[in-house]
Amino acid sequence: MSLHNTQDRFITLPDGRKLGYAEYGVPTGSPVVFFHGSPGSSYIHADMAAIAARRGIRLVAVDRPGYGWSSQQPGRTMLDWPDDIAALTDALGIKRFAAIGFSMGSPYALACAYKLHSRVTKIALVGTLAPLDVPGVTEGMSSAASGLYLLAQANPGELSNTIAAIAPSPIALMEAMSASASERDKNVIHARHSEFEIEYTQTLRSGVEGVASDFVLASGGWGFPLDGINIEAHLWCGTDDCNTPPAMTAYQSSILPNSRTFMLPDEGHFALYGHWEEILERLI
Repeated sequence: MSLHNTQDRFITLPDGRKLGYAEYGVPTGSPVVFFHGSPGSSYIHADMAAIAARRGIRLVAVDRPGYGWSSQQPGRTMLDWPDDIAALTDALGIKRFAAIGFSMGSPYALACAYKLHSRVTKIALVGTLAPLDVPGVTEGMSSAASGLYLLAQANPGELSNTIAAIAPSPIALMEAMSASASERDKNVIHARHSEFEIEYTQTLRSGVEGVASDFVLASGGWGFPLDGINIEAHLWCGTDDCNTPPAMTAYQSSILPNSRTFMLPDEGHFALYGHWEEILERLI
């Protein structure tokens, strides 16, 4: 059994698109599906894969459209994603699963909890986004992050050009992220530099359209009611997160009827990496 499977895999969806994914941990373990941030991909850092294996978890990480090995999906919506996940889990023989949504992945975890409610057992939202039209949720967000969302709303075409200029390579992307990050997050980026380089190489495999489309979708209406999601939700947020600030977690905590919130003092946006084992434990 391999603790860290780096083999690139994909399934072909009914509409002919490819959906890229990777599996880690224990093939017969408790299924957990991971939805990456933006930037991000189905590449899971080696220490996190080892923790999943030690905890007896079958971890499935999935590339969203336009990332990694997944085809682009022009005109997609948030609620298209659960159909892709249903097709993938069916193909893998997984009937029910927990889900983790990190940062930009959080709305997609919520979409699955809404549309696939009979199959999703629990969700964890780490550094969660909130709908941007809710008053006050962007309080504490960095100007770099808020600028991308504003551009996504005003000029989606120019957004792609802007992201391409920021991210001509994985190294440049890491440098840009570090420039606007908290000190705690700068330290995480430095400590995991080689892992992020691998992850972001996969992010940019087909260009930046996946990243751009995520920002456009997240900045608009999500298309489903959050207060109708009754699945148990665990919300994790660093108090120093300036990408998806605590105001967003506070809103999600107030609107999701079956949620529990874990605020992490002095942690930043990358709290996922330091609290990974605890997040997994609570899901299974």
